[in-house]
Amino acid sequence: MLKRIFNYKGYSIKDTQVSTRDQTVRVILERKKSKSCKCYRCKSPLQRLRGHYKQTLQELPIMQFSTTVEFWRYKGHCSKCNKARSESVDFISHETPHFTQKHSWWLGAMCEFAPVSRSADFTKMSASTLRRIDLSRMKRMLQKYKIPNVTMIAVDEVYARKKTHYKGESRNKKFFTIITDLETKRVLWVTDSRDKSALDEFFKIIGRKASKGIKVVAMDQHEPYKASTKEHCPNAEVVWDRFHIMQTFNKVINDTRMELHEELDKSDPLKQLTRPKYKYLFTMNSTKRNSTDARHLHDVVEANKDFMQLELIKERMISFFHCQKQEDALLTLDEIGVWIYQSGFKHLKRWFDNFYRNWDTAKNYFNHRVTTAVSEGINNVIKSLKRQAFGFRNMDYFKLKIMQRCGYLNSRYIQSSSVLA
Repeated sequence: MLKRIFNYKGYSIKDTQVSTRDQTVRVILERKKSKSCKCYRCKSPLQRLRGHYKQTLQELPIMQFSTTVEFWRYKGHCSKCNKARSESVDFISHETPHFTQKHSWWLGAMCEFAPVSRSADFTKMSASTLRRIDLSRMKRMLQKYKIPNVTMIAVDEVYARKKTHYKGESRNKKFFTIITDLETKRVLWVTDSRDKSALDEFFKIIGRKASKGIKVVAMDQHEPYKASTKEHCPNAEVVWDRFHIMQTFNKVINDTRMELHEELDKSDPLKQLTRPKYKYLFTMNSTKRNSTDARHLHDVVEANKDFMQLELIKERMISFFHCQKQEDALLTLDEIGVWIYQSGFKHLKRWFDNFYRNWDTAKNYFNHRVTTAVSEGINNVIKSLKRQAFGFRNMDYFKLKIMQRCGYLNSRYIQSSSVLA
């Protein structure tokens, strides 16, 4: 039975020692005569053997028993490296010479769902060693990773770091660009910054043919993302995210509220009812207000015509996204524009003019009705990942962890046999 479990290429089992007292299993291997002796670096045949030494590897535990593997490893002269080198042994881990490949893979798999520090406590090993194993394992998995063909993607940015790497560095460099498949809801790729070059990198990696197959790209109103999509995806329609549009609109509503609040006389009772304390009350959907909030706002709009107009514009904008057709949405937008210009609110005028100029992009929402809500959910997972690690110094490691936790760079999608081979 043990011979079937401990099957190592080039070696046979010489002896197995089990200690129930120490709860250990010690497997002693014997070298087969047919095993070739090659350099572990360049794989060239070793010449003039220079002795051998005993090596012990930690193997996967059996039940509650700690398992080790012992064997003699030969050394010889490598003519290509022109150095004395140890022979290549297939089952030694790529990350550390103290573990087998299977044990190293298992340790890395633990880091897929638990923080490295907690995994290190559980396995009773150094956190730095486990972090190195995790990073090296993900790099090897990345070599086997192929971005799947997709038709609908979402593009969003996430705040990655606080400090700049050099003086005068653009603020955009502090972000990561996250590309997500809207159908599978998995992260496809992570790139540095939120410049146009960040999204260009993704499209260049997948190639022209795959880029032409993309039909929908959901994003916020970040112009560099739109420019990159137009350049690389001629068949794709850019869909502005509803959440980000309303976020911008609500900011303008709040700016207008602040302006109206400042115009009120200090003796006016509305001065207290329109304080910054109640700013979310003025941007909230009327159907979501409780009885107290509804009564509060009713008192404001009854006493002041400007606040009534602001409330009507806001409610009409919320209904804008409920339209079933582009034509109905455009009629609603025209109506909102008339109300804004009649009210004379300068902040809303600027917002409306900018939004109306980009109607050719905004109307695509009513064709596909997709949002970046998936990306926003993934951003929360990324923030949680950053908190668990107490921040990341190595940005490459951070990007790989995002793809591991939220994407395809894990043992669920990439099997150990394809990486360990």
